[in-house]
Amino acid sequence: YDLTLPLCRFYAEHKEALPNPFKVIQMGTVYRAERPQKGRDREFVQCDIDIFGSESPNCEVELIDTTAQALLKIGVGEFCIRINDRRILRKILSNCGFADKDLDSVCISFDKLDKIGCDGVVQELREKNFDNSAIENFENILKNMPQNVQELKNICGEQEEIKSLEYIMNSVESLSEGKYSIRFDLSLVRGQGYYTGAVFEIESKDFSGSIGGGGRYDNLVGKFTGQNVPAVGFSIGFERIFSILKNSGKIVDEEKKKLAIIYD
Repeated sequence: YDLTLPLCRFYAEHKEALPNPFKVIQMGTVYRAERPQKGRDREFVQCDIDIFGSESPNCEVELIDTTAQALLKIGVGEFCIRINDRRILRKILSNCGFADKDLDSVCISFDKLDKIGCDGVVQELREKNFDNSAIENFENILKNMPQNVQELKNICGEQEEIKSLEYIMNSVESLSEGKYSIRFDLSLVRGQGYYTGAVFEIESKDFSGSIGGGGRYDNLVGKFTGQNVPAVGFSIGFERIFSILKNSGKIVDEEKKKLAIIYD
């Protein structure tokens, strides 16, 4: 299904023998249960990097820039990192008047914004029989979506989550040296229910849809140990990257010089 849950299980079992923070890179085959969208396969290779044991937003910065540098080195073309924070989104929804128990369901509908538009999201929320005043308040947010952190501050005020988001964006922008961009996107939800903080996706200019994504999931390890461990990860899909490179005419040398060293 994914590499994150097995990794959390591994960490829970071997935590005492692992360094802190624990940084890991892994590649493996995963499978989709649902009907795949265009450009997606039922079986595909996922390439993950994760950091366990640190709450610092520097972890997000490191994972985002490491992934971006890898994509730059293989010549994937222009791309942008979209970023949001689940905590900020949930606070906005709560301020609109939605009950805490309904927030996940509202997020599921909101996640369809790019497919069904503002009217479609509002209609789906009405079909779920949520409070009308909450829906109207959220519709106003949808029609006046904050486009940057400053506009977000105008809605929510100064909050720790926004300061953290701003720090991540400014740090990544500095590290990028203009070779890639990062932008705030309130509509970025990401489907996995285990994300607890910052979430991010890579948007390629040459490929429709996301080519990678991730976020912070501080509560997931706790499902196996009973104690929450801070964790954040970023994943890219091998097949999508390969598709972009193939369509752009990228040629990989079939033969490379090989050196064999024999020693006893």
